[in-house]
Amino acid sequence: MQKHEIVVKKLVSDIFNHKLQAGEKLPTERRLSVQMGVDRTSLRVALKQLEAMQLLEIHQGDGIYVRDYKKFAGIDFLRMMLSLEESDLDHFVGEYLIEEIWHFWMEFMPLMIRMAMARATPMAMKQFVDVFDAELENLDNPEKIVELEVLSQEMIAQNTGNLLVLLLSNSTRQMRQQIVRRFIGAMGREEIKAHVEYKRALLRGYMAGTIQDINLLAEGQRNLLQKHWENIKGSWQISSEDQAIVQQMLSASGPERS
Repeated sequence: MQKHEIVVKKLVSDIFNHKLQAGEKLPTERRLSVQMGVDRTSLRVALKQLEAMQLLEIHQGDGIYVRDYKKFAGIDFLRMMLSLEESDLDHFVGEYLIEEIWHFWMEFMPLMIRMAMARATPMAMKQFVDVFDAELENLDNPEKIVELEVLSQEMIAQNTGNLLVLLLSNSTRQMRQQIVRRFIGAMGREEIKAHVEYKRALLRGYMAGTIQDINLLAEGQRNLLQKHWENIKGSWQISSEDQAIVQQMLSASGPERS
């Protein structure tokens, strides 16, 4: 990793974890370069990249200020967040990020399915079934499952024929790979199998005419994602340190003993 990339990831992490607050003024370039352990040239490259991402505002002769990423940042900021290591993210902040993305996906995927199935040809539907069959043949290869899941998402985007959907799909490819990898990693072999078989049954039902309403197909996928989300969230564990704090608070708020 190049020096300016280290600086970018560090500052992105600090901004997202709220170690750097919106409106906060950063130290001078000289001090920052010392703190980050990089030369001034590498630092300036990093600062310019962060400025382009709308995370910093640089005023010559005044200073460098942190911008409110919720108001100004774009998809490149989200993609950067998902490229960070687990150790770079506060535990609960990381879980919050995944939850936000997952809920967006639960709403956006049914929309794409409606658009795609409204114009999908029998050949396109057969290609979807082929991908699902390939997933079932690779249940013991999680990384292959991730690859095929992402492929099916991109096939849906392509079949919408909508330029905005296509561009959004292209720009979020790496981000979606990260999400799907987490998703598959939280499931056992039988859960993955049930997930794929459910998707395949929905599509075959639509192809055979048993399911005639596109909305039922789309909502079936949404319900599947909702079910998996509940399972994944239920598997999250509170750390021993946080558990101790909770127990201490519960003890303090309990009834006083005489």
